[in-house]
Amino acid sequence: GFLTLPTAYVTGNPVECVLHPDIWNKSKIFDPMRVKQIDFYDDNDEYNEENSGYPINTVRITHWYVKRYCTEKYVSKFVFYFPYILLIVPLTLVLVDRIFIKTFAAGNKIKQFYDLLVEESLRREDVDSLSRDNIKNLHEIMQSFRFSNVCYWSYLSRTCLEIVLSIGLFLIYWCWGIPNLLPEIECDVHGLAHSCVLPNHQFYFYILAASTALLCIYILCNTYNLIWIICPQLGTMYRVIKSYQDCLGGVHPSDPGGIDLIGSKKKRNAVNHSHGPYSNKYRKVSNITTDNFLNVYFDRRHKDLKLLLNLLAETSGLPESFRILTLFDKKFQSLWKPQNLRIEEYETVISNGEKTLNINIKWNDAPIGHFLTNYDSSLSFEYTVDISPSPLNELGLKSILYKRDEDSIINGEIAKGSSSQSLSLLESQGDIHGSNTKHRYEVNFENIIHGDEDGEELDRTGGGRVSDGSIFVTLTISTELNGRTVTQMVEKFTIGNGGNSNSSNRLVETNARRQRASFCSMHSLSKNRNSSSRSTAPPMNNNVVSGPTSSSISSKDTHI
Repeated sequence: GFLTLPTAYVTGNPVECVLHPDIWNKSKIFDPMRVKQIDFYDDNDEYNEENSGYPINTVRITHWYVKRYCTEKYVSKFVFYFPYILLIVPLTLVLVDRIFIKTFAAGNKIKQFYDLLVEESLRREDVDSLSRDNIKNLHEIMQSFRFSNVCYWSYLSRTCLEIVLSIGLFLIYWCWGIPNLLPEIECDVHGLAHSCVLPNHQFYFYILAASTALLCIYILCNTYNLIWIICPQLGTMYRVIKSYQDCLGGVHPSDPGGIDLIGSKKKRNAVNHSHGPYSNKYRKVSNITTDNFLNVYFDRRHKDLKLLLNLLAETSGLPESFRILTLFDKKFQSLWKPQNLRIEEYETVISNGEKTLNINIKWNDAPIGHFLTNYDSSLSFEYTVDISPSPLNELGLKSILYKRDEDSIINGEIAKGSSSQSLSLLESQGDIHGSNTKHRYEVNFENIIHGDEDGEELDRTGGGRVSDGSIFVTLTISTELNGRTVTQMVEKFTIGNGGNSNSSNRLVETNARRQRASFCSMHSLSKNRNSSSRSTAPPMNNNVVSGPTSSSISSKDTHI
């Protein structure tokens, strides 16, 4: 519109006209300034300088009058106002958006959702702190979206109206604009035929063709949006969550009409239920079912939240939407947290009598990890372990990709020959205190403390030495999808208390209060000539035992 505005006919750019070629006399020349013919060899006519040397004793119609007359009478109104039509079309579509936003009052809710959650989530990776900082905001947003379908109906109605308007504008372009955009027009000026040329005809034609093509693309996009709103199955996030929900809903992989546990296509041939890697594990009752998770997302009374999360997944990716959903649904958040966490501490005495404290961390996959990596191979599922304070000789941050084979992972490297099995959707709790508990991942941090154990008291929020000589450690395990953090699990504990049984008992009691976090409890102590170990982890069940310890040289772990 702005490109064609300087060439508009209404601003003083008329057509260029001449007498029609059919009435030209080949023996005489045409006076371009007046409608008159002059004998080519006539030298007896009187001339006047101010009339450019043409005879003054004639009746004449000026050339400017012809151009103005033909422009006003014979140029199509579409061509006449073409630059302004190009400006009105996008302004009309924008006006429709504004009217619906004001009418349905959906703009404030969307802005609140974006400012308090999306924008903050895109800028930060410390999801645990984000969740704590936005507890009040989460409650406010949850209340505003509860039983709310305003954004859904606003978006649906606006899309339908935009499709209707776009089709109408396309018909105007096609039926009224293109047929009237001709290179020449015939004009009759008081009985005298003229032939006029439309200036910038080619330029207008190219602009009109580009506008028509863009309008067609706009119609197709809005049509897709309409289908996408009506059929949420087209959304990436909805398909992933729905497939996982179907797996947890009781569909066995051997069911001929069901969906298997890794989200593959329906199987047509029945398989014996007593065979296969998932047959025994699947019969166990899962802790998380379709009755108690994702109620917010799948509830039809909360269409606004589902719509915004689906839109966020399409624009910013799955990790951002999953991160927001974990803030709203804590049970869904637990699907992303590692299972069977085990933390072991052991000391190493070096030759000069100094001691180094080391931490060994073991865990199993998050319940949703196996499903996601098998549902879509392009998804990168990984864990990032961060410990504070950092070890002296290495960075206190390690990342481990999801293990797709039968091998265990130690310090981010695959250890061949491991007997650990690939886990199904939900980790089997099993015997959490037994020595036969297998862990798929293992990370070591060495030299947490080196040399003198005396030190000043530090703030426990970030980890550091406390007044009794022990070290307060903060362990953060981040679950990441495609390099973006979805959720975090934070554990805080003390190490290096010199074997003080009272301190050890206090640590177990503190962890016992975290039994609702659904992590396995493991507390072990191993000793040899140069090293001693103590294992601590948040308990899974209510039975936490503390008391005198016993050691055995032939056994790796002695359980309390």
